Order: sequence, then C-alpha cells, then structure tokens
Amino acid sequence: MEDSEAHDESIRIAHLTMLQGVIARMGSNSFTLKALAATFGSAAVAVMATVETPSPYYVVSAIVPMIIFWLMDAKYLRFERAYRKLYDYVRKGEEVEAYSLEASPFMKDTSSVLRVAFSWSVSWFYVAIFLSLGGVASLIFCGV
Repeated sequence: MEDSEAHDESIRIAHLTMLQGVIARMGSNSFTLKALAATFGSAAVAVMATVETPSPYYVVSAIVPMIIFWLMDAKYLRFERAYRKLYDYVRKGEEVEAYSLEASPFMKDTSSVLRVAFSWSVSWFYVAIFLSLGGVASLIFCGV
C-alpha cells in the first residue's frame, strides 16, 4: 500500500470513528428520553396514588412532557438513521468530504419525525407507558 493510500485509509478510519461517536450519542440521548418519559409516568402514578383527592390534571401534566419526549426521541432516531447512511457512504469509500459530520443530505432519505414516532421501535415503548398510566388513572378515578 502506498503512503497516499495508507493516509487516505487512516483518514477514512478516523472519519468512521467520529461518526460512530455521533451515532452512539444519538442512541444515548434516545435512552435518556425514554428514561425521563418513564420517570414522568411513574411520578404521575405515585402522586395520584398518594394524594387524598387525585386530579386528572396530574395525568395531563405527565402526558404533555411524555409526548414531547416521544417526539424528541423520534427526532434523535431520525438523525441517527441519517448518520448511519453517512457512515455507510464513508465506509464504502464514496465521495464524502473528509471528517464531514453533515448528515443533512441524507435526511431526505429518512422518514419524517411523525412516521418514526409511530414506528414499532419507538411507539411500543411510549404506548406501553401511556396504557399503564391510563390503567392506573382509571383504577384511581373509578374507585376500583
């Protein structure tokens, strides 16, 4: 291997490493948002179960941030998918500027935030939290 080819290969490997870091952070952020959503749901259940006169506003005050977390989670997954496409281009040695972290050209190839939010990999987690919260709320408010 020539010095030029070895240099190009080391640049490509460094670029791939940078992209792996970005993709890992996206996954970490997604996990954090899921943890926050679960915490809000659990807190709402705990408050409703311990107060003398529970209010439906407790449920609403938990649902609003949980919906925001759901959409943010979908947005991170959408970005992650675009970065995976960029990673694939760099991996294959296709024409990408060295060390570029610009994934916007790949965003057009990814689904919209709402479509990602309702994909199985995201929606089932949040639907489960909403169903649990709704189940506990109905038990509390219906006096069962």
